[in-house]
Amino acid sequence: MQSRWRNVALVSMTLCALLGGAVQGLAETVNVTVNPGNPWIGYMNVFELPANGGAYLWGSSWGTDALPAVFTGANLKLSPNTNCYNATDPYWVQPNGDGNKQMEANYYVEDTSLVGKTVAFGGQTLVNNFVAGYASQAFIKVLDPASGWAVVASAYAPLVGGQPFSLSLDVANTPGLVPQYGFMTTGPDANPATVGALGFALLTAPEPSSLALLGLGVLALCRRR
Repeated sequence: MQSRWRNVALVSMTLCALLGGAVQGLAETVNVTVNPGNPWIGYMNVFELPANGGAYLWGSSWGTDALPAVFTGANLKLSPNTNCYNATDPYWVQPNGDGNKQMEANYYVEDTSLVGKTVAFGGQTLVNNFVAGYASQAFIKVLDPASGWAVVASAYAPLVGGQPFSLSLDVANTPGLVPQYGFMTTGPDANPATVGALGFALLTAPEPSSLALLGLGVLALCRRR
């Protein structure tokens, strides 16, 4: 009988050691979300329309309100770009009035303290009713300035209306890397007079995770033992 209890105790201690090690490993995971208090940045990449070959043209820092990406309270709204639309300029607008450039609006947080950690990015998509030709997705990217700002690692997740989104990425422990997390909205530059018909995405922070609470409870049990 004593041998049996010794075996049970040994298994219990082993499980707690494994769980403790796993949780300790998870301590290097940084959870980030849709937080209006973070230092969000805007950047626009401009391409030819897919029908015209889709070639990259140029990129530039961009006002977040002009992307546009706008917080109202805790909710973030992403919409098609309109501030480049100019009906008298054939560079931006086709003869039929449609936009003439593919806009890639990036709205993100840049945080070098995430180097060497696992970034877990999550939130809730309240609405996504973009029409065909427009789309938005969540991303985590790692850029390397020493390689011409090349993207050396990335993860993406779709934004589905009424559902949560989540993605994670291990960031290499290499000094100088630049991790980013945020959203990318693509589609032609749009007429401000009719942009309301093209849809938008509305995002917010996720619900508290019951799984995370359970994990904390298991760790506490192991500590008590």
